[in-house]
Amino acid sequence: MVLLFVLTALVGVTASGVIRQSTADPVLPAAAGEDLGDGTRLAQYEVVNGVKVFRLRAAPTSWEVSPGNVRQAFAYNGIVPGPVIRINEGDQVRFILQNDLPEPTALHWHGMDLPNDQDGVPGLTQPEIEPGQSFTYEWKAISTGTHWYHSHMHGDQEGKGLYGSLEVVPRLGDITAARDYRLIIGDGPLGFVFNGKSFPATVPLRARVGERVRIRLIGAGPEMIHPIHLHSGHFELVAQDGKRLPLPQQMDTLLVGVGQTYDIVWTPTRVGKWMIHCHIFSHAETHHGMAGLVSIFNVDPPAIGLPLPLQQGG
Repeated sequence: MVLLFVLTALVGVTASGVIRQSTADPVLPAAAGEDLGDGTRLAQYEVVNGVKVFRLRAAPTSWEVSPGNVRQAFAYNGIVPGPVIRINEGDQVRFILQNDLPEPTALHWHGMDLPNDQDGVPGLTQPEIEPGQSFTYEWKAISTGTHWYHSHMHGDQEGKGLYGSLEVVPRLGDITAARDYRLIIGDGPLGFVFNGKSFPATVPLRARVGERVRIRLIGAGPEMIHPIHLHSGHFELVAQDGKRLPLPQQMDTLLVGVGQTYDIVWTPTRVGKWMIHCHIFSHAETHHGMAGLVSIFNVDPPAIGLPLPLQQGG
């Protein structure tokens, strides 16, 4: 018993309970279905003969996007967005998709370098997955960084919620941060949503003064562009479509198009409630107040004493 405890402490345990070496697997262990602090949940998987096997079920559901506002959605595993698929560079992965929709579907792995017959385009690389049928995708994770997965049947399926974050952790050189959030931007039949919710139902995000906060912005669309603005100074754009930029760019507003992903890093300098929102006001405000593409960062004081910014003026 003592030996088992020591071995577990040294190498770590994955969400599925499989012992892994921490030097070979940079993904931190997390429980299946764990909330990642932004309203998304981590996908569960099992390891079968060295392959990470994920199961996804596409089905209709009623989804409350804001208090009292219930829409008819399509969802992977009952949630919008679908579970966050986080894997490591070099992983062999298998995805078993069960179609319980009332119509055909298919699943595209956006940004992935993979065999053509695994690309997920119905009528081109595979047959449509008919209602009641399943389809299995298998490939090796080569394309590192922030990507996403989504239905490639038509934009209405995507707009109803058939999308999710696909994060391939590099062996070396990942973006370092104290907190890791994702905001998937939707503008289809569910309305204007961050991670499937419209303000005030969007999940408040937490941070502390002085922390590096990573925010993965994903443009799920299916129709519009969105200038995403973060209050309280500037952030750094460090990656686009999963690729690290040679030189980070400082900005306070970033235009996110359909299909694009960006990684930004923000270091808050002041406590308070700081908005992150689409700066097209009809996407984020009404005559009755904020709505739609709005979330709030609740920034707390630093865990250790840090000098606060000097006050300007009187």
